[in-house]
Amino acid sequence: MLYPAYAQSHPHVWVDAALIIHRNDAGEISALEPVWIFDDLYTASLLPDLDKDQSGEVEKAELLTFAREAVGNLREWDYFLKVKRDDKYSPLYKKEIIADGAVLNNRLLLRFRLELEEPITQGTAVQMQMYDPSYFIAIDVIEDNAVSYLPVAMSPCTHRVTHPDDNLENGTTLSDLVFSDEEVAQNPDLGSIFAKTVSVTC
Repeated sequence: MLYPAYAQSHPHVWVDAALIIHRNDAGEISALEPVWIFDDLYTASLLPDLDKDQSGEVEKAELLTFAREAVGNLREWDYFLKVKRDDKYSPLYKKEIIADGAVLNNRLLLRFRLELEEPITQGTAVQMQMYDPSYFIAIDVIEDNAVSYLPVAMSPCTHRVTHPDDNLENGTTLSDLVFSDEEVAQNPDLGSIFAKTVSVTC
């Protein structure tokens, strides 16, 4: 469940994503919480498997079991969340992950809170990308609601979203590019090419 498939050259699952940034009393970034909403086709194919008691309805306990297992499977790949602070790859996450699952408008929602071992101090430039290295899962940051902050009452942070096409110089869009299976095998971090970058400063 949610294992990357490195032999694939195009996505088979689509996710709309956002990020909740948690801050501590000192105003530092203390936790990152990705929120993923899976496409309706993947949701429809997965929900019957989650209905372990075959009741005809996926209950909250079954959704929580899915969430914990899915997030646990992502640990090896840093939870599909790459973070740089001051241009250096960073965070180490605490082992205990808070995960939750729900069904929203017939789409599966997965959210998981990653507590940072070392909070990110105020004024630090932070860049984040959410992506599956194999590009089996296409994770698309929802630009209008890309980032929210908790607690809300704290001094505001700023953020911007950069599209990967912004880095292309010749007018070719990434959606026009085609990769062979051989090229995919040679590029184990293919998903990064298509990932939007969320830049945050608090």
